[in-house]
Amino acid sequence: MKKASHILIMALLLLGSRPLLAQKKALSLQEALEMARQGNKTLQIQILEEKKATEQTRESRSRLLPDISAGAAYSYYFDRQNIFLPGYFAGTNKAVQDVAVGGKNAFNGFVSLYQPVLDPVAYRLTKASKINEKIQIEKTEDLKSQVALGVSTRYLDILMMKRQLSLLQQSHERNIRALKDSRSLLAQGRGLKSDTLRSFIAVENLRSSVSYLKNNIEVSGMELKRLIGLEEPQELELTDELESGIQTNRNEFLSVSEALEIAETNRNDLNVQELALELQQQKLSATKAELLPKLSIIGQYQVQAQADNLEFNEYVWPRTSFLGLQLSVPLYSGGRSKSRISQAKIIAQQELIRLNDLKDEIRTTLANIISKWKEASSQLEIQVTTVQSAELNHQMTENRFKNGLGSRLELTDAELALTQAKINYLQALYNLRVLHTELQHTLGLLEL
Repeated sequence: MKKASHILIMALLLLGSRPLLAQKKALSLQEALEMARQGNKTLQIQILEEKKATEQTRESRSRLLPDISAGAAYSYYFDRQNIFLPGYFAGTNKAVQDVAVGGKNAFNGFVSLYQPVLDPVAYRLTKASKINEKIQIEKTEDLKSQVALGVSTRYLDILMMKRQLSLLQQSHERNIRALKDSRSLLAQGRGLKSDTLRSFIAVENLRSSVSYLKNNIEVSGMELKRLIGLEEPQELELTDELESGIQTNRNEFLSVSEALEIAETNRNDLNVQELALELQQQKLSATKAELLPKLSIIGQYQVQAQADNLEFNEYVWPRTSFLGLQLSVPLYSGGRSKSRISQAKIIAQQELIRLNDLKDEIRTTLANIISKWKEASSQLEIQVTTVQSAELNHQMTENRFKNGLGSRLELTDAELALTQAKINYLQALYNLRVLHTELQHTLGLLEL
């Protein structure tokens, strides 16, 4: 009985000590984009920058609101304060007589008011802050598009490599069987050593390619996890197919002029640059406003007392208050304002040049993508025909080999040709999907 219980305990321990198999997380492209919207750290930083711009707008707007402050002070004088009076006021013959006045304990409290009435600089800087807030909002949307491009491209990369890996593994298994046949024929004296060596080289090359692809898939999976903000140590199982939506994508050809019109309406980075130009123009206006007068309302309410003791019930608290207008007119600043205006004009000109350059860059990028897209569609049609021909050739060669009319070398060549044709077809599919994604991004239509 004890022996049976010991065996049961050992079996449970062995089962419990087995490493748990890594769970796979099924992930479609749409799910990956949704996860990136919430988990991408670069996007989180930009969202915080957007909130920061909102706070900067509030700070700038506060310059037009009342500034109310209060203060209190206590001072102890070891020697009484001195004032200087004409001698006849103090009852002496001196022209100027110093007189010690006041108490040794001095208390002072006040409330002051400053309300801008006319402040062109603050008003225009507030408008500039609002423009900067819009810029950050557009930057957030532009970053979302860039993250969507990165996630989509990486997702398609992994799909492509996994399909290639499957083809190469199948080819590797077939070539291993071919190598065994070649060695068997060589041992029987019915084959050539060169055929065996060629089969061995093909097997090793395929084994190297399989290992290389596995490593690349692992690295790309890590990068995809980083982009979507997935920190769990799970293996990703991509559920989409490389062929998804391929027929629809092929029918979306646009002319460059049509594409440019769409891009100018939807591109967030173009909106950012236009707002940057507007921002610099507003800053130029604010710099010019430094030459204008400022008008403010000022006021203060003050109480104070002095005595040699701290018997507060005997203190007298005289009050002083006023309310008035303060006008400030800039007259001369050593040419500083003029220099700042010139600098602001130069920056505005730079932003205009950047805007025009960005439009030219978008036009060139669109022309390049549309041209490649049309070529990729043609290549896909060619590769479909090539795969069909390679399959037919492989079938015919295999039949010849089975009937003793062809050699193992011919069959190996036909098999390699078929594998390469299928890989070329996958590459054409991949190119079309990636170019369509890049086109959507360039048009400003790719979003998280």
